[in-house]
Amino acid sequence: MKLGLRYGFRVLYHCSYADAEALDMLEAKKCEIFVAPAVGLAHGAIHADPSLNLPEALIQRGHKILALQRALVPELMRRGVRVLPGGDYGFPHTPIGRNARDLQFFVEDFSFTPAKALMAATKWGGEIMGMGDELGLVKEGYLADLLLVDGDPTADVTIMQDKDRLKMIMKDGAYHKAPPMPRS
Repeated sequence: MKLGLRYGFRVLYHCSYADAEALDMLEAKKCEIFVAPAVGLAHGAIHADPSLNLPEALIQRGHKILALQRALVPELMRRGVRVLPGGDYGFPHTPIGRNARDLQFFVEDFSFTPAKALMAATKWGGEIMGMGDELGLVKEGYLADLLLVDGDPTADVTIMQDKDRLKMIMKDGAYHKAPPMPRS
């Protein structure tokens, strides 16, 4: 982590074992760095389907990492470091397609508001890709990747996990999933 900060990395994942020096270094680079704790990995290990037969050591590590992250992330936020959801999906206990759970974990584990969790995924998501002036906001001139959701995700971010509540998906300004037709 410290080497990455010294050599100009823009994104660091996990950072669970950040010590006081690392926290100070992260704060000093807060306008340049993004941290993604990959909280889904710990939750995936802790709550894995028993049929996966994960080693007990992996489950216990999940508990330890989650406890470390629950202390770390609020401190990073207090210091102004941009913390984003995402990372480490594609394992049997963290299958691809469950990434929206990270928003819920940010609310439950890190005391983000649902709106702040959504902003971390969208606005900071555009910034992490070096495209903050064209991605991540609903704004004229920005790329039109939009979701129309049945409900208010700023009140309950878990609705983003329910595919039936994703009523319209627009990618690059074109429908990936068209909105339902109005009933006459």
